[in-house]
Amino acid sequence: MSIKEKLSKIDKTKASKILFALVFVLSCLTMNSNRLHGYNGAYSKPFTITKFILIVVCVFWVTRLNINSINYISKFVKYTLWIITPIVCFDYYVTHISGSQFLISVWWIGYILIAALSVFTAVTLLKPKNYKSFYYDFWIGLTPIYVFILIICFLRMPADNLTTNFRLGHGTFLMLKAIINNPGVDSEAYIIFIGNIVIFIPLAFILSAFFKKIKPYQLVLIGLAVPFIVEGYQYIFKCGDVDIDDIVLNWFGYFIGMILYLIIKKRLLEKE
Repeated sequence: MSIKEKLSKIDKTKASKILFALVFVLSCLTMNSNRLHGYNGAYSKPFTITKFILIVVCVFWVTRLNINSINYISKFVKYTLWIITPIVCFDYYVTHISGSQFLISVWWIGYILIAALSVFTAVTLLKPKNYKSFYYDFWIGLTPIYVFILIICFLRMPADNLTTNFRLGHGTFLMLKAIINNPGVDSEAYIIFIGNIVIFIPLAFILSAFFKKIKPYQLVLIGLAVPFIVEGYQYIFKCGDVDIDDIVLNWFGYFIGMILYLIIKKRLLEKE
């Protein structure tokens, strides 16, 4: 290979890395705010779905372009997530640029997660060398914003406004019924129902990143216990909605994540 060809290859590599950085950062800055206009303003459900699809496609594409620079991808994603998490926290509690209401502001977090998970999915499907290093970097990088999500969703101040539902199918599952009967229902129904599943999917991955020798039976026990702890906290301190449907959906989401982790562990992590 001539010097010119080597320089051309280096330039293409740098350009691909810059493109990855731009696409990932811009994806993480996408919002649906009712306080902004244009692309980041509050839009209809079809446009919201379009933005999610756009992020997935673009992030997957630039990740694929840089798959031979896996160390760069893992470090950039990790540090970007660490930087953006305190910004998200500050906005949520102080500035409220991402939205004046909880169900509006959480879309920003949703876009950040979909951007990050698009990277993880692309790398996992492409199976590059040094996957194990990427795996641990990625989930450690995602941990701060995941902890923040758990805090805003479950950690509430003691109060006296407890509601309870101990009849399976008479709580959050009614949201599913509303979605089936009327797909155009307000996005709150989608967020509450799907959110109760999705929120615990990453937990098994994060546990495996911090406790590399954790056993499957330990993951099972943790998965069974955590939703009870969350609902028990709300019940004891009378702060929130204690719902048997939530526990079932949380279990469902957690065990989806655990099964995916065990598959990845067997096919990728244990082979390195």
